[in-house]
Formats: sequence, structure tokens, C-alpha cells
Amino acid sequence: MRKYTINTAHLLGFLLAALALLPLEVYAENFERGQELFQDQCVGCHGELNFASKGSKVKKLSDLHKKISSWATHSGTDWSKSEIDDVLHYLNKSFYHFKSEAD
Repeated sequence: MRKYTINTAHLLGFLLAALALLPLEVYAENFERGQELFQDQCVGCHGELNFASKGSKVKKLSDLHKKISSWATHSGTDWSKSEIDDVLHYLNKSFYHFKSEAD
């Protein structure tokens, strides 16, 4: 009987290569899901054009994340972390255009 061993370096390389391809597909889906969640839950009260106005208290990406998370909690939407991130991505790409705070 032949035993097979897993080469950790090869496995890690394979996983990293697979993950490198993942964001291209997920990116579009996340944007679309964020847009859908925003349209379903937010536009009714906020409208499309109130975002990123000159008087906005949101000055960076983390502020926007806090606003979305807070609203999701207080409104009872019970959004998952990934849904909050999708709405964040949608709003940032569509209205705010903040750079990543890691940049």
C-alpha cells in the first residue's frame, strides 16, 4: 500500500493561486448584491442622491462601515457581515469613492 503525503508548500501555493482568482468573480456578485440590498432596504428613506453630499459626516471608509452596521442593527434587517460589506462596497464604488484605509 502506497502512502501519500501532502506537501504543505504545494498545497499552500495551490490555495493562494485559487484565492487570487476568486475576487474577480466575487467582486461583481458583491457589488450586485450590495446594490440589491440597498435598493430593497435603503432607497425608500434615503433616496439615491443623498449620499456623499458635502455635508456628510462620513469622511472615510470606516465611518461608512459603522453607519451601515449601525443602521442594519437598529432597523432589524439582521444583515450578515458579508451583506454589510456588500452594501459598503456598492455605496463606496457608486457614491463615495474612498480609498481603502490600508492604502
